[in-house]
Amino acid sequence: MREIEEIGDVEERYEVLNMVGDGGQGDLFLGRDRSSGQKVALKLQKARDLGPESDFHWASDELLKEGSRMMMLTGIQAIPEVIATGTHRRRRCLVMEFVEGHQLQKVLSAALPVKDPGTVAAVIGQLCEILAEVHDRDLVHCDLKPENVIVQPDGRLRLIDMGHAVVADQGTEYARGTRGWASPEQSDACPSGLTRQADIFALGCILLEMTVMRLPYGGQDERAEEGTPVLPADRLAKLPPEYASLALWMVRWKAAERPADVREVFDRLRCHLPQVDSRRPSKPLRPDPTEYYRTHPPRL
Repeated sequence: MREIEEIGDVEERYEVLNMVGDGGQGDLFLGRDRSSGQKVALKLQKARDLGPESDFHWASDELLKEGSRMMMLTGIQAIPEVIATGTHRRRRCLVMEFVEGHQLQKVLSAALPVKDPGTVAAVIGQLCEILAEVHDRDLVHCDLKPENVIVQPDGRLRLIDMGHAVVADQGTEYARGTRGWASPEQSDACPSGLTRQADIFALGCILLEMTVMRLPYGGQDERAEEGTPVLPADRLAKLPPEYASLALWMVRWKAAERPADVREVFDRLRCHLPQVDSRRPSKPLRPDPTEYYRTHPPRL
C-alpha cells in the first residue's frame, strides 16, 4: 500500500473554495488545483474550540487514520481516491478526489416512498457491490447512511466518509456511527470487534427508509433498547412483499442473526434488478440509479 503524500500547506497547491459539507468529524470544502484547475474535495478537521490542545491533536490523528483506511481501499472505483494530506490554517486536511453528483439523501427526499421494486434493488444492489469490496479488505464502514452515498449523473453510486471505519473484528473503545443507522453493537465500545453485519444493518435501514420512510427501533428519536418493536404496526403492514422478509432479516438485533455477508443480500435482490437494455422506470429518481444496471450486468 502506497503512503499518502504529505504536502505541507495545502494552499500552496490548492485553492480552498466554498464549504460543501459539515460533518461531525470534519468540514468538507471544494478545492481547485492551482496548476491543472482540477476540482478536489478537502476534508478539514474541525477548528479548535475551547477544549484542551490534546483534543485538537487527537482529531488531527483521527483524520490521518481515516486517510490511511481509505488508502487500504485504493483501486475500488466507488471509493474516492486520497490524493494527499497537509494542513490548512493549523487544521489537518485530506485532499481527495472530487465526486460529481448528489447525496442519496437529497435524491430520495423528493421521491419517498420508493415504490418501484427495480429502483429499490438498484440502490441496495449497488451498495452491496461496493460493500463487498470494502469487506473483502477487512474494513467495516460503520457509518453507512444516505448522506454518505453520492449518486453520480450516470446513476452510479459512490461511498464516502471513512471517518468511522474500523478493521473488522478489532475491538472498539467507543460508539461509532450515526444513531438511527448504527447497529446495536455500535452504540457502545465493542471489545469483540465490529463485523460486516454492522454495515448490513445500516443497509437494511436504508431499505426501510426507501420503502416505508421509517428507521427501525425508534430511529433517531431515542437510543434503541432490545425488545423495542422493529417498526410500528402501521409501517410494518406497508412493507412491500418483495422486500419485507429481507429488510427484517437485515435489521435483526443480534449481528449473528443477520445475513452472513452482502452477497446473501444481493442474491435476494437479484430477481428484482433492472435488466440490461430494459426501460427506465415510469417515475425515476434523478439521477436514476437503475441506469447502472440497465447498462451494466451485475458484478456479484
